[in-house]
Amino acid sequence: MYSGDPLLAERRLKERLNSLGPVRKLVFFGDEITPERLLLEAQTPDLFGEKRAIVVRWADPLRGERDLAHALRAHLPENVAVFFLGEDLRGPLASSAEEAEHFPRPTSRAFRELCETLMQEAGLSVHPFVVDLLVEAAGGDTLRLAQEVQKFAVWKGGKLPRTRLFELCFYGQPQPYEFLDAVGGGDRRAALIALDKLLRTRWNPQVLFHLLVGHMRGLLATLSAANANENPEGPEWLVRRRLSQARRHGEPRLITALVLLQDLDVRIKLGELEPADALHLFILQWVPA
Repeated sequence: MYSGDPLLAERRLKERLNSLGPVRKLVFFGDEITPERLLLEAQTPDLFGEKRAIVVRWADPLRGERDLAHALRAHLPENVAVFFLGEDLRGPLASSAEEAEHFPRPTSRAFRELCETLMQEAGLSVHPFVVDLLVEAAGGDTLRLAQEVQKFAVWKGGKLPRTRLFELCFYGQPQPYEFLDAVGGGDRRAALIALDKLLRTRWNPQVLFHLLVGHMRGLLATLSAANANENPEGPEWLVRRRLSQARRHGEPRLITALVLLQDLDVRIKLGELEPADALHLFILQWVPA
């Protein structure tokens, strides 16, 4: 039973499967398979006598099945292993399992260490700047972190200018950094051009609106922390950039920006504005000409 953070649970599963040697893997999902069907799969002899590993993902709906737990504990063939993965698998199944582990979401330090481990496994050189970039792009999501590392691994052994590293993050090109930087930097023309580029490449304007809200909140939070002589959250390069933009506007203007964004968000929810129009209105009303 492996629960909690999905990537850490999957890594533990992979490690355990490798320890079993050659094995035939069968994968099911807890919201689709019944306890009866699962028992049938586990207890039916294999035609060729192979070792089998039955993996049940999203297994939370099954965690309270006492009869299933008892049957697996008492009547599981020696050449069959059953693995359950989910968010929180505490209950009868976990209590009767030979092995039950819960993996909490990594702390910021553990997240960086995981990033470095994934980069090393992918054969990438570990540079602090790249680690900072990947951690920021993943946003605390370990599965997305693994995907971002794999994108970087495509360039392994090649040459890529540092300025283009940002293009590999945020799913595709163009990425929203240019747009957010232009707004935060107070450049109306650049912000409108970057927004048009994103919308033409089918970026969801609702997602862009929430990214903009998050960016403005980040600027205000960074400025507030700096004014209170506290250490702002985030990689050093990002803190420096946010602080530079935040000081350019000052706290009153940043608060005004969030009030305006809140008003636009209400109008979007009331059906008075489309998200794309709200983005344009914010740039025209808040970013100086």
